[in-house]
Amino acid sequence: MTSSDPLSQTNAATTSTPVSPGQPATDVMPPIGTTPPQILAEDAAKGRRGAAWRLLIWVIENDPRAVVAVSSLDDDRLAHHLVEFIAVGTWAGKPFVVPRPLSTAYARTRVRTLFVPGAGIDSIRSERVLLSMVHDKRPAIRETAIYLLGIVGSTAATPVLSAALDDPIPTVRLQAAKALGRVGDPTAIPALLSALRGADEQLGSHIFSALVRMGHAAVPALIERSTSSSSWVRWNCLRALSEINDNRALPVLVQALLDTDHSVVWMAAKGLVHFGRVGLGPLLRLLMSNETSPWLVETSSYVLRELCLRDQKLKPYLEPVMQSMRGPAVRVATPMAAQKALAQLTADDIVTG
Repeated sequence: MTSSDPLSQTNAATTSTPVSPGQPATDVMPPIGTTPPQILAEDAAKGRRGAAWRLLIWVIENDPRAVVAVSSLDDDRLAHHLVEFIAVGTWAGKPFVVPRPLSTAYARTRVRTLFVPGAGIDSIRSERVLLSMVHDKRPAIRETAIYLLGIVGSTAATPVLSAALDDPIPTVRLQAAKALGRVGDPTAIPALLSALRGADEQLGSHIFSALVRMGHAAVPALIERSTSSSSWVRWNCLRALSEINDNRALPVLVQALLDTDHSVVWMAAKGLVHFGRVGLGPLLRLLMSNETSPWLVETSSYVLRELCLRDQKLKPYLEPVMQSMRGPAVRVATPMAAQKALAQLTADDIVTG
């Protein structure tokens, strides 16, 4: 969400005078009155700010009558005003001052909760309003609408959220990546991978998290992009493949040990460790068939050492291979040691040959 506190920029009654952004909420709680929440909801939908803050007080106090009033109101305007209130602190386009209880972090969370399916606003209405507000000209509105769409979790929002990955505002793009991860729709995978190429570290981290949440469905696309001309893309794809831990990724991770970028090579090495014994055969075959470069020695030694630490039964088989990579005739000794280790491991049914 935005760095400022939008709920601290609201107002106490329909007669309140507009305030500048950031003006503190009033310390004095005006009388809430006895108007039923249903009437307050109807008036708030019409843009009446006095009714709005009174209704919200009922909401943050968890009064079930307020939730019923919000959920039963057949008027999109209330949901629209609530998003605006969360995002920029205005109601129906007008600023107002709220009582202190509405300026707290808890109040913000409670108001957002109205968009959770079954907790307030009808899910169909919520989705309809939020989808329309993703195109608002104000970045804070777009950001809030996208965040809430992630909470709603409907796959109908996937095309809109995917398009928002290209929004000109960085915080909007971040929320889009987060929301796609929450929705978990595999159809967003191509858009997430496309956005990865130009992403900074923060956005890249959220795209990574979203792809990992897609799980095995993301593996084919990640494998395809793991040969990208961008080392940043390759690094992130290998990282996601390692986290998902799908055996289809093994050939890619092993081949990546020969990558020209050292950071990519190390990501592949760390990923191979996650696969345990399953990755031993492909790794040893790589050592048998490729020139033993300093990078390959460094990273494959790391993998073998970590596997021995995690599985002591492997040490007698792998220790000679690691010793060969420390010796003077590394380019000759290593392929031979790897071949012998693989034969022994296969004969003892520890790995598949």
